[in-house]
Amino acid sequence: MLRQLSRFSLTPFLHRTVVASSRACSSTSSGSSVVEEQHKASSKCSDDDEPIELSRNPYEKERRKCLLCKTGIELDYKNARLLQQFVSTFSGRVYDRHITGLCDHQQNKLVETIAISRKAGYMPIFVKDPKYVRDPKLFDPLRPLRPHSFA
Repeated sequence: MLRQLSRFSLTPFLHRTVVASSRACSSTSSGSSVVEEQHKASSKCSDDDEPIELSRNPYEKERRKCLLCKTGIELDYKNARLLQQFVSTFSGRVYDRHITGLCDHQQNKLVETIAISRKAGYMPIFVKDPKYVRDPKLFDPLRPLRPHSFA
């Protein structure tokens, strides 16, 4: 019925065993039913030869998420300590997207939240608050995450 064929690869320690049936995809009946059975048998054999379809590309890079989307942090105008991380120490300006690495939606939300926080008096307008200067950095302003067209 089934016979085992063994093939050795180039390395002596790897051994592969191939199982093959003694009957190929043929039929022993006669007449018009022989053609039908051969067609059925050949369709059964061709199922093994079909390519495997994967649900996703294994070579595709993982999509990078921005810092706020990845951690799930919601921006709040009262959280001045978080908002100060995105403001320049010297000029008081908000860092651009290519430096912070935020997505477009979060960057726009950040700018709006910082404007609200400054109007409410939680953040200074022209400089970074000195008590937040020693906080750990979320990113390095001197090394942008993405290149910028004007730089």
